[in-house]
Amino acid sequence: MTVPLVVEFDSPDDFVIFILNILIATTIVIVAGSVVTAILCTESLRTENRFIFMLNTSISDVLAGFGYYYTGLFDVQEYYPSRNSTFYIVPSFGGVNVFTVLFAQIDRYLAISHPYVYSRYITRSLIIGICIFCWVYVYLTVLIRNVVTSDVSTMHSAYGPLTFQILITFTMLGLNLKLYLIAKYQLSRDPPGPETNNKKASLRLIIVVAFCFLGLWTPVFVNSILTNMASPYAYIYINNGTDPFIVLSQVNPICTPALYIMGSATLKEAVLRRVWCVFRKCKRR
Repeated sequence: MTVPLVVEFDSPDDFVIFILNILIATTIVIVAGSVVTAILCTESLRTENRFIFMLNTSISDVLAGFGYYYTGLFDVQEYYPSRNSTFYIVPSFGGVNVFTVLFAQIDRYLAISHPYVYSRYITRSLIIGICIFCWVYVYLTVLIRNVVTSDVSTMHSAYGPLTFQILITFTMLGLNLKLYLIAKYQLSRDPPGPETNNKKASLRLIIVVAFCFLGLWTPVFVNSILTNMASPYAYIYINNGTDPFIVLSQVNPICTPALYIMGSATLKEAVLRRVWCVFRKCKRR
């Protein structure tokens, strides 16, 4: 069965929406893919725990970008009542991101507040295991939602995200506040130097990334909860590609890797050396 496109192309607005969604998906793949390539091709980055978290979210973002070529360009409705959906596979890339960012916040807190415990127990293998856990947990939940009855799935969609959003929001905000206080007061007492500056930069980066995630994804979570609860305040949309909240959330897979590049000098250098230099050479040829 052929899936129709996201719009009918009856007005100039339809062309704008279609082109905008193509640009969003392409930008996600290019920016997040640059981070993935740079980290995988640079051994010094692969050995640092914080870059492993960046790699995990960027892989998720690349897959989300490829998925948006379908969900953003075709007549797809992921949430209830679903139509031509991916069975929650594409939207759940955001779930992988939120868990990864949450664990990255905890990682930065332990690295700076408890350096001796961190260096002894928080190994690279443990961080990789945590990243794998994020994928397994999220997509195990997706599998369960797809095999239960539609009534149970609808009830879970209505109340599960509500509890999840409240817990995640307050946890992230609490950790952000703690990290901000550490950056402002604890690190200010350390002697100035490259190591102190690196700690401050890593704290500021994860704080901004967490705030961006909450700001861009919260409207989608709230509206999907209201929709599943049949609330009169829910915004009813035709499909994912024309829903302004979902389109807004797709800015996050662009912002997160872009913030990584801007906030880390070593990653920026790796992207310029390993990725963009290849494009420049190809362009010369």
